[in-house]
Amino acid sequence: MPAQSTVPDEFGLLYDRFATLTDPRRARGKVHPLPGVLALVVLGLLGGCRSLSAVSRYGTIHSEVLAPLGLRRSPSVATLHRVLGMVTVAEVREVVRAFAQDLIVRRDPPEAVREVALDGKTLRGTHEDGTPLHVLRAFAQHAGLGLDQALAAPLRGEVSAAMTWVDEVADAFPGLAILTGDALFAEQSLCAAVVAGQRDYVFRLKKTSRSSSLTSRSSSPNPARPTS
Repeated sequence: MPAQSTVPDEFGLLYDRFATLTDPRRARGKVHPLPGVLALVVLGLLGGCRSLSAVSRYGTIHSEVLAPLGLRRSPSVATLHRVLGMVTVAEVREVVRAFAQDLIVRRDPPEAVREVALDGKTLRGTHEDGTPLHVLRAFAQHAGLGLDQALAAPLRGEVSAAMTWVDEVADAFPGLAILTGDALFAEQSLCAAVVAGQRDYVFRLKKTSRSSSLTSRSSSPNPARPTS
């Protein structure tokens, strides 16, 4: 049976994962630990914060999260901005993905990630050079847990990002067996990559008021036929 986790335990897991990153600051005068600040930012984003000022307020309002993160008080906006500039998006993404793996092990067996939904989202309130950022998200439906997200160009760029995710990231979740998505992902090269990885897919082709159609394929010797 997997270990039962409390919320502070899980905050500690996130802290420990961020502790693997190098803190370039000098020890003298350092008030907030790097892993605690980064973990607070992640929790704030999960809590719906869309700005650094909102993250700072989140820590003040939810003061119960501070101690498990090694924080005596919520960092200021200036501190959050400075600390975030010390890490890369790739580093943070890798840490958060590893944290998701930790949660799966503690909460559920690997079967919890058997079915994973791929979906593209435009991030509201998050821009780069004036353009809203668009990402591909991988969500484990049974576990109710976001596994990963990667930058993707809108629409067709999601397929390319999904190809990369299937090739480079999917193996990090051993129980993953079925990928689901909307009609955009019913693209031949992506479907072939899924099957080549010994996985199955179920992609929605269309939906009307009377019926919906799905295309599916199994990596087993007797693949499922498209259903409607």
